[in-house]
Amino acid sequence: MKRNIPHNSISYLSLLLKLLKSRYLWFLLTATLLTLLLLHTLNPYLVSDSVSQLSHVTRHVFDVKSRGVLEHKLAAKIEWELFRYQTLYRDSRCVSDSETDSKSAWLTYVQGDDVSIVQAVVLSHMLQKLSCISERLAAVSDKTNSKITELLHKAGYKVLVLPDLSCDGLSSNHVILNAWNLTQYNKIVYLDTATFPTLSLDEVFDTVQLGKISAPYQSPSNVADVSFSGSMFGLVPDVRTFSEILAQFQDRSKYKCHDVAGFLWYFFTQDDRWLKLPYSYNIRNDRYFPMKSFNSMEVSRLGPVWEWQGKPTRQQAEKIDKPLASLEDLYEFWWVMLYEGLERGELWHWWHYESTVYWKFLHSDPVRDFRAVDIY
Repeated sequence: MKRNIPHNSISYLSLLLKLLKSRYLWFLLTATLLTLLLLHTLNPYLVSDSVSQLSHVTRHVFDVKSRGVLEHKLAAKIEWELFRYQTLYRDSRCVSDSETDSKSAWLTYVQGDDVSIVQAVVLSHMLQKLSCISERLAAVSDKTNSKITELLHKAGYKVLVLPDLSCDGLSSNHVILNAWNLTQYNKIVYLDTATFPTLSLDEVFDTVQLGKISAPYQSPSNVADVSFSGSMFGLVPDVRTFSEILAQFQDRSKYKCHDVAGFLWYFFTQDDRWLKLPYSYNIRNDRYFPMKSFNSMEVSRLGPVWEWQGKPTRQQAEKIDKPLASLEDLYEFWWVMLYEGLERGELWHWWHYESTVYWKFLHSDPVRDFRAVDIY
């Protein structure tokens, strides 16, 4: 049976035969071969290098991600080595800062729930490891019970009961506006309990000025957001500034109850009184380079750090010693520091038998029974 050959195939075959019979094609192939032989004679590496380099460039020119990973690993290693230096030689670093230490203070506000207490334990422990400023103040409202006050004392805080300035009748962090009235201190840096310092933040005290606020940007530089974060800011306590803040806050509250960050933004940007700090001081949601501190309250792709399914047990945490190259590494290190903070403050009994965070930890992962997590 005779096979029907498609017309297009016949056209292609005839064209190929014409090309093979063409002397111009054979001339071109001969010239190319002679050129390659000449180049090889002059430099035997020229041809092979050109081919291999072309192959390499083709494969890697668009591979930006792997190059970024290498840079981040190096940055994480540098940050980790600096962290180890700052913690190992803290006492010798802080000898010359004793006078400043007595007139400056860290301030945080603890709402009273178990999550905020756990975060406050981690924050205090990190400040003890890294900072030359030993005074750590925990502001609470007058509704806070004595049990929470006792826990904060054990965690290393001096507890201050401050007036509740809430404008909506609910417990809120408006209490921290009283920071400008703590005139027994020359300088104060407020840190939200969710702040997780990974390096010393003492230099923020050097940025504060009377009547102004030092605060980091709310977002990285590639985001069109020019507001500042209310989770961290430095200030100089001053009766006049406090009076102005209180008067404007009360007046604005007649129309709208602003959150603290929003109110401070309006107040200090009116006359350009914001001293800008980099986003690196208040990183949110994901790992960012360079990093000075991370806000663990912001919900990232891994969820809240205290509910993270990958959390280590205390036995596992004792073996963890590596750079914080990823968000997972950062979460893991937060738990390492929590265990150390509970140990330092002798808070294990509270953690095991009273903290709701601990029991959520157990029930969030049925595979981990009490014996797997217990530290006794």
